[in-house]
Amino acid sequence: MALRRRSALLPILTVLGLSSAFLSTGLQGQESLLARPAKKSSATAELVPPKRPPSSYMSWLNDNRDSLVKKLGTNAVAEVAKAAGVAWKKLSAAKKKPYEKAATAAREEWKEKMEAFKSAGGVVPKRAAPGTRVAKKAPRDPNKPKRPLSSYMLWLNENRPSIVKKLPAGHKATEVMKEAGKQWGKLTAAKKKKYEKAAADLKAKYLEDMEKYKETV
Repeated sequence: MALRRRSALLPILTVLGLSSAFLSTGLQGQESLLARPAKKSSATAELVPPKRPPSSYMSWLNDNRDSLVKKLGTNAVAEVAKAAGVAWKKLSAAKKKPYEKAATAAREEWKEKMEAFKSAGGVVPKRAAPGTRVAKKAPRDPNKPKRPLSSYMLWLNENRPSIVKKLPAGHKATEVMKEAGKQWGKLTAAKKKKYEKAAADLKAKYLEDMEKYKETV
């Protein structure tokens, strides 16, 4: 029986470019190897831009879509969207507040991740117009200078440990970003000056390095 199964698989394995030696490893080995997904390199993963967080309205809609569909008796996109828009406008400020607060925190976290992405040399892809085809992005040149950190990111890297230490155990990343945003907003111009100067120096060095880089490409 096992021989018949192996004989049936042989033409398929041949097309896939697998040798008869692979066949001899047994059906269990074949299944595990064929089903095993290819691993992505960490470098590629690091250069994937962070996904933009949903707005307060979209978060509310995700929570209430099912009840809207049930009430309307249809899941037609246009009808659900129209009814959702009306319901959101009628929602009191108190009921909107949790969604708006969560959206603000998520956006601050997204901004931090985007700054880190750009600092690592990532390039934010331009949004294509509807109906147009997006060209594949060329791989990043390792010799290209990396974008410098902003004054806020320089401050955050220095103060993150103390911010985290003051938060309760089991806190979320959004809470770190929310607290960081508060502290940065309250920071005096005199205390920000050090980070702004450092950021300006890094930017000047980056522009200088970019000019030298452009001469080599």
